[in-house]
Amino acid sequence: MARSVCNSVRSMRLVAVVALVGLAIPAFAQQSVKFQATDRAFSEAYRQEDWDLAVDLGYKLVQILPDRAVPKYNLACIYALKGDSTSSLLWLRRAAEAGFKNLSHLDSDSDLDAVRDLAGYASVRAMVEENKHHHRGEVCEKASATPPIVIAPKNLRPGEKVPVIIALHGFGDHPENYPHIWGGAAAEIGAVLAVPQGLRPVGSGFAWGDLEEAEAILELTMKQVSEWFSVDRDRIVLTGFSQGAFMAMALGTRHQDVFAGVIPVAGGYLPEIDAPPEASSGSPRFYFLVGDLDQAAPQTRRAADDYKKAGYDVRLRVAANVGHTFPRPLNRELGRALEFVLDR
Repeated sequence: MARSVCNSVRSMRLVAVVALVGLAIPAFAQQSVKFQATDRAFSEAYRQEDWDLAVDLGYKLVQILPDRAVPKYNLACIYALKGDSTSSLLWLRRAAEAGFKNLSHLDSDSDLDAVRDLAGYASVRAMVEENKHHHRGEVCEKASATPPIVIAPKNLRPGEKVPVIIALHGFGDHPENYPHIWGGAAAEIGAVLAVPQGLRPVGSGFAWGDLEEAEAILELTMKQVSEWFSVDRDRIVLTGFSQGAFMAMALGTRHQDVFAGVIPVAGGYLPEIDAPPEASSGSPRFYFLVGDLDQAAPQTRRAADDYKKAGYDVRLRVAANVGHTFPRPLNRELGRALEFVLDR
């Protein structure tokens, strides 16, 4: 199943440090809640190898997000595992037609081993490869026109090396919410806060399309922040909430030489897909933060356990009586997370 750096440069929305009066916790559309609940049930059916149930849930996910490629791709995987190669190839083609572009995943996904020798698979793969090249240029163009929100610390001296916190918003959310969430903790350590925006409109907000898309936006954000500030390369932190937490965890794992720490907040995790590689001496620290009433809590616990077993320096914080949101008080909770990941 599924879950190059552009040369163009974005201008930034550089704002003064705001007074943190009031709290804007992200509001999620009903579509997001429905999708996440169905996706969790689908993932559980996949783990239990209940292919009939997984097919039914896969169709529901396609109906919730009919223009998205990944639900169609995952349905193709289930049909292949179910032994229906014809339906698998049909849904794989529909995924390619919807823009599926993760060629490396397509080539390595063992779920699809049964369909790779079928007539027609080669043409589907060619479509995915073309999608990949086309999408890269498209992401660069759109991201360059959608600058991140950047908050500079007060009294920053020219040339002074500064820590950086990059925060990835959740599904259906807005970057504008995050100065209120992360601004206080960032200001306390004198860090630049950068909040890029996903490119996929969802309700009144935005979402991250896939890992490759988020990666391109993250690299553009890093490039821009580095041009504006003298970045302390040993103190760069990546964080995210909900869907953004999954992206932060995956990208922090993929780019271990870039980040000192990763702070996933209330994020999803599938060990069959997201299990980390073995840690190295330069791997970032991971601080997993989730509420005990959050449906993502079991996945977060599993992620923290798997990362610890893989050799990463890990801390898990499960906040009592907290659902799918940030625990409060914010500055204390997020400050603890920053203290852990930056305490080298």
